[in-house]
Amino acid sequence: MKETTTRPVPRGLFLAGAAAVLLVGAVAPAAAQEVLPGAGEAPTATRSALDFLAAGGVIGIVIVLLSFVGLALTIDGFVRLSPRKLLPDPLAQQAEALAAKGKFADILTLTSGSDSMLGRIIHAALGDGQMGIAAVREAMQTAGTGEMTRLQQRIGYIGFIASVAPMLGLLGTVTGMIASFNVLGMAKGAARPDELAVGISEALVTTCLGLVVAVPLMFFHSYLLDRVTRISQQTAGRCDRLLRIMTAWMERRQAAGTSA
Repeated sequence: MKETTTRPVPRGLFLAGAAAVLLVGAVAPAAAQEVLPGAGEAPTATRSALDFLAAGGVIGIVIVLLSFVGLALTIDGFVRLSPRKLLPDPLAQQAEALAAKGKFADILTLTSGSDSMLGRIIHAALGDGQMGIAAVREAMQTAGTGEMTRLQQRIGYIGFIASVAPMLGLLGTVTGMIASFNVLGMAKGAARPDELAVGISEALVTTCLGLVVAVPLMFFHSYLLDRVTRISQQTAGRCDRLLRIMTAWMERRQAAGTSA
């Protein structure tokens, strides 16, 4: 594995994402306010959050449920994607110290009870008993690819919800407008504004909810995906360093056997 340098996420990108979260968080309360007609004072009445969500109908409820799933996946991603948990320095240092002495069996013992990603990769690479460097390198690459795939799949669910939420909002817009036109079509005379407002409200609320859910999830998906990439690079560097130490020990052993 080739060791590569890592670049931290620019602070400006993180601040931009945080600003986006705050912005969309302010949309729903603002959208929940409505102005009642008046002669001069134009008094205002604020709808409750439940009234606002209820106006979105069934599709709005589905979007809200998806938002909770996306929030749970995002929190899970921040908890799981910790370099200190996935790539613990003490484990890497102990494995390198044992590899420098040629104690590969002790490395297996060390990593057998580890729940870290690095420990699982090292254990899978040395567990088959093939001590050739080429075999160990190939086993490390296979195990590392599997670990990265699992991490990316969890993050992919966040991106899926971020993509589906606006589409559901658009679907709510269509169904809401259909409901409003049905009212117009079935009205014998002039349609009542309050009856038309039900469908129009559903159309606008579902669109708003879809965007409110999608915007922050798109940012967090991008941020966590970048973190997975950096962890992948760090894992490759750790494994490559361990392989170099093992290679150096084998070369010294071979040189000592030849000279003897």
